[in-house]
Amino acid sequence: MNKKVKIFGVPLDLGAQKLGVDMGPTAIRYAALKEAFVKNEIEFSDYGDLVIEQSFYNNDKTQDNYIKQISEISDKLSVLVYEALIDEYIPVILGGDHSTAIGSIAGASKKAKRLGLLWLDYHPDSNTPETSPSGNIHGMSVAISLGYGYPELVNCAGFSPKILPKDVCMIGVNDIDEGESIFIKEHGIRMFTLMDIERIGIVKVIDEALKALSAQCDSIHVSFDLDVLDPLIAPGTGILSRGGLSYREISYVMKSLSDASIVDSIDIIEVNPLLDIKNKTAELAVELLIAALGGVFGDYQRQYLKVQTKAKSQ
Repeated sequence: MNKKVKIFGVPLDLGAQKLGVDMGPTAIRYAALKEAFVKNEIEFSDYGDLVIEQSFYNNDKTQDNYIKQISEISDKLSVLVYEALIDEYIPVILGGDHSTAIGSIAGASKKAKRLGLLWLDYHPDSNTPETSPSGNIHGMSVAISLGYGYPELVNCAGFSPKILPKDVCMIGVNDIDEGESIFIKEHGIRMFTLMDIERIGIVKVIDEALKALSAQCDSIHVSFDLDVLDPLIAPGTGILSRGGLSYREISYVMKSLSDASIVDSIDIIEVNPLLDIKNKTAELAVELLIAALGGVFGDYQRQYLKVQTKAKSQ
């Protein structure tokens, strides 16, 4: 790697209704994140977590009550991501629910001449307040980044839109609301569903996606929601997605990102330790992140480090 990494934790669950994703950053760090960077000789620094004020929480947990709070957090994150990119770091953002991406995309877009977005998610998150069945803001992040939705969020970092529809590529999508389907078609957003992957294969899908984005964009932001994975390999995430991407498929995606040297910033989203089994989803998140950054960190290295750490403590 030519660049350093800067880690930002965003323990945010205000954009969703399921508790636990706010503990995602802690779970990922606990899954030997630091050791993985050291093992692969990747220079990094950890900013720590953005502070989510307890006053943000109230008894009436409806999304309308959290627009102001999510806007404030998104603005703070956008500044941090932008400054990290200016200093030639690769920002790695540990979520939190997927409303976290509002701020990370904004910061990446402010730095880029033209930002491409690779969206790895079981959901397209392209609802607006008018189309969303749940009203959850984490299901609106792409639409907001394109300039549609609550003005306080659309104008994060002081400008809009952050990305153009033709600079978005979604991979692994399966659960699409009716309003999202119309939105995606009307805007001509490139999307590869799980059925597309089954039909033409992950190799062709990722090759087409990277070719399209790298041809027209000078910077790529990857937003990776762990719910795109099959729950057999990633049980600890906000919304379990039966039939999601397999270990081989997501490993190929991350290796392809590394080989293309195309990752300028990346979100790791929706790790939920309350639903996990022995932190295996967080451990997988670390492994896949390191793969995307050009390193190797699998079960062998992780078990070795656990033994070494235990020996030092005795």
